[in-house]
Amino acid sequence: MMQILVAASAWLHSLATIVFIGFYLLLALIFLPILGNEEMLKTTGAALSGISKRSRVWIYISMLVFIVTGVYLTFVDSNYRGIGNFSNPWAILMLIKHILILGMLGMGFWFNAILRVGPLMSSNTGASQALSRFRWYVNAMAIIGVVVLFLTALSQAQ
Repeated sequence: MMQILVAASAWLHSLATIVFIGFYLLLALIFLPILGNEEMLKTTGAALSGISKRSRVWIYISMLVFIVTGVYLTFVDSNYRGIGNFSNPWAILMLIKHILILGMLGMGFWFNAILRVGPLMSSNTGASQALSRFRWYVNAMAIIGVVVLFLTALSQAQ
């Protein structure tokens, strides 16, 4: 039974990773290069707003799945030695990974709740600057996401 629970948790954690990091990777590599050109600037804000609204619930679900499965997977991992114990490479990699994830969450809050880049892209003034900020945000999230995946892979090799 324990093996099934671990396998299901790893599967759900991986699925949440695909949704969360995959969303930013697709935005950075496919959607923004097409939607972010000057010729489409008038419709870009509305399109990106629609994409954001449609994806928001999936991003929130993936974060919830991350928390639940991540806590469980940490406690059942033989490399886990207790809270605040960073005496092995796995624990150090997990610490760095989770700091990056917290940074991603902070960036998401900053760009979406504080700067409100999405609505600014739909406005008549400042849309170009907002798009530039949004592009920076999406690229940073995609790069950090790829680093998080790399750290996860390294931790699995321990």
